[in-house]
Amino acid sequence: MDENITVQEVCKRIHKDKEFVFNAIKQGVFPGCVVEMPSGRRNAHIPRKAFEDYMTRFYRTSSDELIIALMNSINKKSAHREGH
Repeated sequence: MDENITVQEVCKRIHKDKEFVFNAIKQGVFPGCVVEMPSGRRNAHIPRKAFEDYMTRFYRTSSDELIIALMNSINKKSAHREGH
């Protein structure tokens, strides 16, 4: 497995553009990532492990959030019924 993941691969996986990824790196969203600007061109170093940790622990798509909200609602209704 490669040590780093490319900006293009990150864009594809999170369905965002390159500017979003570079801004996320600047804001510290992807821990351990850096942006270098040798000769005026931006280069990002994104450790694959840090990105995978972010995707499995912190990243939620809108459909993930919807599923979690629905499950919480079902669980509350179920608990309420069991209490009566």
